[in-house]
Amino acid sequence: MQEVVRIDFMPMAALKIEIPFSVPNITSAEITMADGSELTDMGLYAESLLSLNMSGDGLADAVLDEGTTARVSEKDEMAGTVRTHTLQMPIEIGFQTIREKEAALKAADFHIVLTTYSGDRYLAYGLPGSSAFSIEEQKAQAAQMSVKASVQSMSGFIKILATD
Repeated sequence: MQEVVRIDFMPMAALKIEIPFSVPNITSAEITMADGSELTDMGLYAESLLSLNMSGDGLADAVLDEGTTARVSEKDEMAGTVRTHTLQMPIEIGFQTIREKEAALKAADFHIVLTTYSGDRYLAYGLPGSSAFSIEEQKAQAAQMSVKASVQSMSGFIKILATD
């Protein structure tokens, strides 16, 4: 997670993924916006339920603080190995925006798109009905917030290939 500079929570309908979610162990795939256009920071921001980045450049709802972690755990089920992708993200700026978007995130099924410093993108391909989102706040002299999100998937993180 040291190289991740952007995290987008995308409603399932916002992305076009040709491989069904039930296919296990996908390692890479061509993924576009629902209209077939390339994934860009601007496109992700426009369609996302929540966008977080490290730079605070105006193409995100809030700014990540240092210390974001991603954990993937596996469990064998009848359908195969199900992976739970859990992200814990400290927030530096944008507390109110996140509070305002919390209800929509709790009500929606989403995928998580990670963008690295080098521009590579990775997808946590959420199974329908498996998305979870929560906020942890500490109100003291220096207020703190972190968000926790998870999705279950039949694959690990999927490298998003550039479209032709």
